[in-house]
Amino acid sequence: MSLITVVGSVNRDFVLTVEDLPHPGETVLARHFVEGVGGKGANQAVAAARLGSRVRLVARVGADAAGILDALVAEGVDIGAVRSDERATTGIAAVVVDGDGENTIVVNPGANAGLGVQDLPSRLVRSEGEIVLVQNEIAPEVVDAAVLRAREQGGTVVLNPAPARPVDTRVLAAVDVLVPNLGEFAALLGTHRPATVDEARDLLERAALPCRALVVTLGADGAILKEAHSTTTLHVPAPAVDAIDTVGAGDTFCGALADALGRGTGLPAAVERAVRAASHAATGLGAQTSMPYAAQLDVSAVTSAL
Repeated sequence: MSLITVVGSVNRDFVLTVEDLPHPGETVLARHFVEGVGGKGANQAVAAARLGSRVRLVARVGADAAGILDALVAEGVDIGAVRSDERATTGIAAVVVDGDGENTIVVNPGANAGLGVQDLPSRLVRSEGEIVLVQNEIAPEVVDAAVLRAREQGGTVVLNPAPARPVDTRVLAAVDVLVPNLGEFAALLGTHRPATVDEARDLLERAALPCRALVVTLGADGAILKEAHSTTTLHVPAPAVDAIDTVGAGDTFCGALADALGRGTGLPAAVERAVRAASHAATGLGAQTSMPYAAQLDVSAVTSAL
């Protein structure tokens, strides 16, 4: 069983589906509405827990989070390191999804903005080989401290640099696997977003980031990866699915990747499993609704092989 610590955000998600995303100044009527637990930290923690990992979440929530915490516990997530801020509200994400599964998201950080370096457990890595998974929906100094502390303590560090913002070279050098999407990858390199998979592979082959491995997610095109010791890339295509909502698919990818790496799976096979998990997650409305369990991924693997 994998042992994973996730340092990140917790939100209350409000998801509305519409025929077409509204233009500036336009009002449209939603066809459906669902409220659920979100935030990149909570999403990635749940994704890994559903696949069988023992997951501890480090985060901050507001005084209104009782139902959210109950939901996380029900998913098997250890919330012992989640701090409640009685003076704040839990983060809120307003998500609008169109008929093609595309979305726009507005986030009010709420209590997430209060997560500080002092909230990090002194032992982020509790045993050899533990995965520490971090994202950028919290303060930069907390991300940096978590990454560096996990590296010092011998953990395997996975960083999802989302939303995109500059990352210090010293921090990148402490990362085992960096997992940006295509836009975030281009932003890190200060270049334009590649238009095709081939362009993305070319950019990845030329990238000089100091992390030990790079995995760039491509949405419906799967993912590409490059390890530091290699001069070549590997493209892992995604299975064809009827996508309803891509919100949470990237977080599912990160959680599934961490779960697989924690079990000792090699990076190429871990990416393949994460791609299948993310594809599955896109088949339902809401960030966590269709995050798969291990048995569902095992069935999809057998079906793909037939």
